[in-house]
Amino acid sequence: MDQPTSQEPQLSSNLVRFTINKKPGSHIEFDVEASKELVSLAKSKALKGVAKEVTLPGFRKGKAPDALILKNFSKDIDKEWQTSIADLAFKECQKIAKVRLLGQDAKITFNMKNHSQDSASLTLTMETEPEIPTVDPKTFVAKPVDRPAVNKEKIEETVRQILFFFAEWKQIDGRPVQEGDFVILDVDALEQEPNTALFSNTRFEVTSKYMAKWMKDLVVGKNLYDTMEGTSVADDDAKDKEDFKPQKVRVTIKAIEQGTLPEITEDFLKKLGVTSQEELTSSIEKLLNKQADEHVKEKMHEQVNDYLLEKYPFDLPPTLIDKEAQFRMRQLGQDGNFQKYWETLSQADKKKTLDSIYSQSEKAVRMFYMCRKIISDAKINISPQDLPKPATTPLEILMDPDQMLHFHQQSEVKHAEALSKLVLEKAANFVIDNS
Repeated sequence: MDQPTSQEPQLSSNLVRFTINKKPGSHIEFDVEASKELVSLAKSKALKGVAKEVTLPGFRKGKAPDALILKNFSKDIDKEWQTSIADLAFKECQKIAKVRLLGQDAKITFNMKNHSQDSASLTLTMETEPEIPTVDPKTFVAKPVDRPAVNKEKIEETVRQILFFFAEWKQIDGRPVQEGDFVILDVDALEQEPNTALFSNTRFEVTSKYMAKWMKDLVVGKNLYDTMEGTSVADDDAKDKEDFKPQKVRVTIKAIEQGTLPEITEDFLKKLGVTSQEELTSSIEKLLNKQADEHVKEKMHEQVNDYLLEKYPFDLPPTLIDKEAQFRMRQLGQDGNFQKYWETLSQADKKKTLDSIYSQSEKAVRMFYMCRKIISDAKINISPQDLPKPATTPLEILMDPDQMLHFHQQSEVKHAEALSKLVLEKAANFVIDNS
């Protein structure tokens, strides 16, 4: 059932009388009565427009008398006349109403109820900017977020992981995976639409300490290029076992390796941009604390997102959602793995995938508009200078490869995405700070 419309008082000028009706989906209708003067002007425009495009025997193009044009091209003129009435009526109504259309290229349609030499009655329909509710951050109640521990054990393990960037790797072939090996895996979640890559070309150490039991059980004894399906489950001693949601996955073995780690020498420390092992430990501790803080902030932001989506519903123009969904589909279309996956789907599964992408797009657009409203209401400034600074030391790059490129070096799309993310983050921070 459609939501009830809301109607404004009648507005008028010497050319039109109209009312504004707000419709679901951020649509606006102008219910218009056009005057004799407007329809007469529209008829003249229609006649001139058709005359320029048609020819009659004995006359050059555009030079035939109006009477002959009216007689021979009455249907074309009437069609153009209706369009001209709608165009002139919209311009006149918009002078008075000043409705915030959805961009300069907003689609405007009309339904001509009747028209004559004396008047016209029509409805103009258009998409407008959505009306965003005002957020009261005081109603947001955050749940505690556990901060990842930063201790001696975590620092030592991070040092070990850094050494793996400089390890010498030997490819193993001719035998199955065994305890102590390293494997390069692709891991895809099968219950999401589209299937989501949890890990791609990622190295895992096949030991009970560094590999989840479900994964270890799946790969030990398997051979290079084998693909297995299973269910990811939390280990019995996992700290987040209660929050872990099992999911069906597909695991592909891309490589089987053995690695030799380098020694921590003075020359090796120089490669990392430090002068001693003590400085290495201190620097890693600072970076781990920074990452722990970011983890807490990210989880808090997720809570804010859920709160805003649930607490503040509002109408969105379908065009905005369609554009976002099309953008996401184009991005996925450039991924060779997704293209192969798409070709394997049935028509029903393709529809499910498209529905999922559309749903994700709607949430993304909704969050962007709401966060932009929060930023505007709170008068928070946003500038490129607020974007995260690029990594500047070898250690920062090794511990956070995604920060290797500064936004100035990124594509225009990536830059826009980074700024959009910044809007979401600043809005979420405002809600948290004022809750």
